[in-house]
Amino acid sequence: MAEAASQAFPKAERLRRRSEFERVYARGRKVVAPHLVLFALENSLLHSRLGITVTRKVGSAVERNRFKRRLREIFRRNKGAIPGRFDLVVNARAHIGPADYQRLQAEFLSCLEQLQGVGPERA
Repeated sequence: MAEAASQAFPKAERLRRRSEFERVYARGRKVVAPHLVLFALENSLLHSRLGITVTRKVGSAVERNRFKRRLREIFRRNKGAIPGRFDLVVNARAHIGPADYQRLQAEFLSCLEQLQGVGPERA
């Protein structure tokens, strides 16, 4: 049962306010992948948090929601791979369409690997 609880995605692990997103954009580190852009800023919480943005350029509401579901699932299943405690914002790139779950997961994990050794936030 403890394993199921650790696989949850509670509100405490989500970025929800515009100000939280803006702080990550302004002071965080940016990592670019073919289908997504990851912004990361260390936080002082006991866990990492995730925010996702998908513009209309990506496609219909169905496609945008599919991307968000996939990214939430990837985050939820790979919490242990995050090197520290970060506020993460993932932006979908406009040509996300053909990306399947495995490709998105590989890109997300690659971005996380690049975060290792992240220095202090930028001014």
